[in-house]
Amino acid sequence: MFIFEKVLEIYHKYYICVHCLGRMFSLLGTNTTNYERGYSLLLALTMENHHHLLSSSENQEVYITNLRLLAEKANFIPAYEVLKKEGVEVSPIKSAKKCYLCSDIFSHLEIYAQDAITQTEDIEFDNFLVGSSVNSQLINLEDEFKAEFNLLESESIKTHFNREVGKIISDNINKPPEFLFPDITIIFNLNPQSHSIDLLIRAVFIYGRYNKYLRTIPQTHWFCSNCKGKGCKLCGHTGKQYKTSVEELMSPIFISKSLATDSKFHGGGREDIDVRMLGEGRPFILELRNPKIRTLNLQGIQKQVNKQNKRKIKISNLRYSSKVEVKNLKKNAEQTRKTYLAKVISKHKISKENFKSKLAQLKEIFIDQKIKQRTPLRVSHRRSDKVREKTIYNIEGKYRKSKLFEFIIETQGGVYVKELITGDEGRTKPSFAEIFNNSLLCKELDVLKIY
Repeated sequence: MFIFEKVLEIYHKYYICVHCLGRMFSLLGTNTTNYERGYSLLLALTMENHHHLLSSSENQEVYITNLRLLAEKANFIPAYEVLKKEGVEVSPIKSAKKCYLCSDIFSHLEIYAQDAITQTEDIEFDNFLVGSSVNSQLINLEDEFKAEFNLLESESIKTHFNREVGKIISDNINKPPEFLFPDITIIFNLNPQSHSIDLLIRAVFIYGRYNKYLRTIPQTHWFCSNCKGKGCKLCGHTGKQYKTSVEELMSPIFISKSLATDSKFHGGGREDIDVRMLGEGRPFILELRNPKIRTLNLQGIQKQVNKQNKRKIKISNLRYSSKVEVKNLKKNAEQTRKTYLAKVISKHKISKENFKSKLAQLKEIFIDQKIKQRTPLRVSHRRSDKVREKTIYNIEGKYRKSKLFEFIIETQGGVYVKELITGDEGRTKPSFAEIFNNSLLCKELDVLKIY
């Protein structure tokens, strides 16, 4: 069946708007819009039938019928004017007709676009993407329509809507669409009688390093182990296991400055609560969710965080980051090299000469060798029980007192340093305690450097 005949067949049974007519044939032709395509089809049909009406004395009723169909059923004004010009009686155009396929959604594109512009006025973004969720009844209706008329070159209502509304928004706010990583995604929820808008704002990622100077705070927020965050007597109804954390000390300022709804902390590994993070600090990325402001004064935020948290934490080297870098930070955490300072006490006294001898043995046994560590007893309740192989790169030691020593240990990321020293009841092999043939305890531990 020719396209013109198919168009007439459609309007014999249904009224559809010019937008929807054009998108039923959207894969035919190029460098035009669906509206232009639909209008061109109706205009060409009108011209062809007008031509036959003027040039042929036969089948005049057929051409008049076709023109009347275009005028009365398709609401096409040029066809209506042709019939009036030729003195043919025709019913007036009915402006109240509703499109069978889109329920007049495409007659209100400017309204949808303006609504989106209004809702994004107080949000900073450089680019955007339009998406839509269309009522299932409209989707099913359109599928049945395409099957009924065997329309194989059509475009979906969603694709057409997203593109056309996106053009209007872009022209009005002078910002380009972005299809891969938009700063903001505007989702229209389309129903025949109403619509709503959801805004998906791409997170802002901030990379930095933090130092932790207290031995009483964890890296991130911990829910109370008893109430799981609901609040109980044991946690003073705070829902927290510990009063604060590195995350909680820094994130409020970032959230306030970006007008984000909340944040998520991503650390390049983590140290125990009682371990200080010294030196150049541990890498972290703070994910700011749904930020209304994307351009931040990072140096100003850094100064404010550090001023408010003197002798607690310090942040440095702030810069913008990405979700990809978050994945790499997590992935590479155990491949980094870390240097620790461990203060160790022994159960029995050791002479200075014996310490030097044992230190030499440590270097010989451990340096550039792999140790085997089974998940420590202290974390076995929250981590899978397995044996990990890790490399020790260097060991230096200082004799302080007969029962007090210091070790500088350079290891692969992921080594449980406390258990490396104590042996953890044989779960780490070899261990410092095994070599010293003495019960050893890591009294204090600091991270000096993360490469």
